[in-house]
Amino acid sequence: MKAMEITAKELNEKIENGEKIMVDFYGVWCGPCKMLKPIFEKVSSENTTEVQMYTMDVDVNRDLAVSLGIRSVPTIKVFNKGEVVDTKVGVIQESEIMLMAKELVNG
Repeated sequence: MKAMEITAKELNEKIENGEKIMVDFYGVWCGPCKMLKPIFEKVSSENTTEVQMYTMDVDVNRDLAVSLGIRSVPTIKVFNKGEVVDTKVGVIQESEIMLMAKELVNG
């Protein structure tokens, strides 16, 4: 399943429900974000775990980004049971994103 854009309201609902989710926070103006996007989307399209993968524009959702402490993009945050359980900042490799998803499932 391809990573879908998520709204702040939808993300808050999923966090409150304790769902296993991974979100790529990005800015449309951000060069490294443009490098990470195809990597994140490839992993999400090949994702067969229960982890749901989304993207979120920090400029459209500025208040939520600030409340989550996002100071740099791209930032990937992993949520489980209503808590942030992992955060990676910057461009990371496909294998690292897959490992984050596996750890979320197994953790």
